[in-house]
Amino acid sequence: MSKQQNLNSRIFSHPRIGEILIRKRVGSVAIRISVHHSRGVTATIPWFTTFSSAVRFITVKEEWILSAIERQREKSIKKEIPLGEGSIVHTINREIRFEIVPQAEKIKILRKEGFTIIKHPGNISRKELSAAVIKELRREAALYLPYRTGELAELHGFEYNRVFLKNNRTNWGSCSRQQNINLNIHLMRLDKEMADFVILHELCHLKHHNHKMAFHRLLDSLCNGREKEFSKRLRRESPGAI
Repeated sequence: MSKQQNLNSRIFSHPRIGEILIRKRVGSVAIRISVHHSRGVTATIPWFTTFSSAVRFITVKEEWILSAIERQREKSIKKEIPLGEGSIVHTINREIRFEIVPQAEKIKILRKEGFTIIKHPGNISRKELSAAVIKELRREAALYLPYRTGELAELHGFEYNRVFLKNNRTNWGSCSRQQNINLNIHLMRLDKEMADFVILHELCHLKHHNHKMAFHRLLDSLCNGREKEFSKRLRRESPGAI
């Protein structure tokens, strides 16, 4: 059974796979299925293809989709950063450390010179530890990312409206048509050079709202000819690793 989202898309509820977004796209010539560990399953279909045809295609590809979901899950787990005692989450300016306090009833965050300690009961879940780390990343990002964006914008002659901080699992940043820069708080887990690269990437979108040649020429010039190197390094990282 499917639920109508709008004239160009549907949500199809599959008994084994779950909800699948089916959307029509101008220019598509065949039905394509994509699987992402956080965005879920999407079927893209040509404009004049019926939604019922897409459902039949999904049924034929059911086992492949289930296998792809499992592969994505395993890949996501491999990218997860260890959390808990003995682990360290490195940030641009600090370290986040962990300490088990058996008698503690809840998480406590202590900030010291150069590092933060997350004290917690030993039986706490990864989800709860992750929430504490994200809270600390958000605090550090608020102190660093807007300021650094302003520095780089002034250095290279960019003008923007505002900086917004996000906790995204799939992208490092974006630039809106309103000239706002959106930055992921997980940039704080990259080194300073890579965080600068993402900021410069979004600043370049103030002049080029696409990824055509002019955009890449501008970004490469601001990276001293190292755009491809930085892009390759960034693909090895994952904002959803915490």
